[in-house]
Amino acid sequence: MTDKSDTVEKLESTKLVSNQTSSLAWIELICVILLNMSINLRWLTFSPIATIASQYMDVRISDITWLANCATLIYMGISASTGWIFEKYGMKTCFLLAAATNIVGSWIRYFATFAPIHQRYAIIMFGQCIASIAEPFIMNIGTHFAAVWFATHHRVTANTLQALPLGMIIATLSMPKLVPTVDDVPTALWVTSVISTVFGIPFLFLPAGPKIAPTESSKVVRTTFLQSLKSMLKIKNYLLLIVIFSCNFAMFASIVTITSYIFIPQGYTSVQVGYASFVRIISGVVGAIIAGRITDYTGKHALVLKVATPMVVITTVILYVQDLANSYAFVMVSCFLNGFFVFLVLPVSLELAAECTFPVSESVSASVLWGGSQVVSFCSTLIMDALRAGPDASPPHNMKHALIYAIVLACVGAIPTFFLTSDLKRINHDRQDPATEVEYDIQETSSTTDIKY
Repeated sequence: MTDKSDTVEKLESTKLVSNQTSSLAWIELICVILLNMSINLRWLTFSPIATIASQYMDVRISDITWLANCATLIYMGISASTGWIFEKYGMKTCFLLAAATNIVGSWIRYFATFAPIHQRYAIIMFGQCIASIAEPFIMNIGTHFAAVWFATHHRVTANTLQALPLGMIIATLSMPKLVPTVDDVPTALWVTSVISTVFGIPFLFLPAGPKIAPTESSKVVRTTFLQSLKSMLKIKNYLLLIVIFSCNFAMFASIVTITSYIFIPQGYTSVQVGYASFVRIISGVVGAIIAGRITDYTGKHALVLKVATPMVVITTVILYVQDLANSYAFVMVSCFLNGFFVFLVLPVSLELAAECTFPVSESVSASVLWGGSQVVSFCSTLIMDALRAGPDASPPHNMKHALIYAIVLACVGAIPTFFLTSDLKRINHDRQDPATEVEYDIQETSSTTDIKY
């Protein structure tokens, strides 16, 4: 048997890992989820009440759409820089930047309610742009946050939960009730500002990282930003994941944007469309959670994607043919199935990207995936809107051609999965950790690590 003193020295040199997820990690995760929820709620404040908002600001409904689209443009513009900022200043700084910009932008929007009607739109747009800076900071470091705080068997679940579109669900359900008339718009802006503030303040007090690393891989020094970009773009699996993630996210986000344009020409009411959107998003939440738990315990990332992406294609086809059934129940089923499988793909793709590019920083690999998806999503939204049928079509202004484009997009996102392999470099590194093989119970004298979070 190995001498005990030698073992102690070995453990001290490797800095013991806990191989467990701490209670503080789950508290941090709840705070991240709530901040992300407030960002999405602020982002989609006006989309469910576009007609009322356009009257309040005295602009066209298409101008209201750009209050949401501006976030995509800003994401595309600054996404790559978030990886460099994380590398230089750490994860806590990124969270503080996300919280601060969301709070400041939200209150600027509220102050627009005191301006003359012809100035409201410009001020609200300015506030929306400031607040939109928050999204890439919190989304792009989500995978790294999970790697730093969570044990191997909880990482996908953590990454899944923090990316859930809870703000989209709340906005879809609450805004029409909160803003029944034009006079209620200031109330909505005040509520979203308060929510942004309340859920942003905790990051002033939360620690930057755990005292004891949950895994050996969380302590590994990541490559620099430029080195990461050079190395990961040579990895076949990662290049395939860029296509898979971008196409699936763009298909989902684009359909969310044009949902009302898909179903209203078929005779459904705005209320029915709202419920259909809610079902599509909530089923995605269920799918993402299930995918997270399955992948955490099996490590079959590639297999999950190989099953899920063809189902995305099939359910998008079902979404296209649902008008033939002329049944609202069929609409709900098609939305449920499509949302379920699309959101099953996204967190697993993010985690597999982190695995196959290790020791590239997870914030860099996620930044490229999210940035690429925003570009494809923005272009797809414009293309699908341009494919709207004319007034002489049957039914008038239908979106059948746009849904065909969505099917093609889903197919492009599915094909690369058949060439994927489960290259789990990070998990394999954790399994080879020599500290986990020691049988002695060592009394810890120093639990802090020198890793910069």
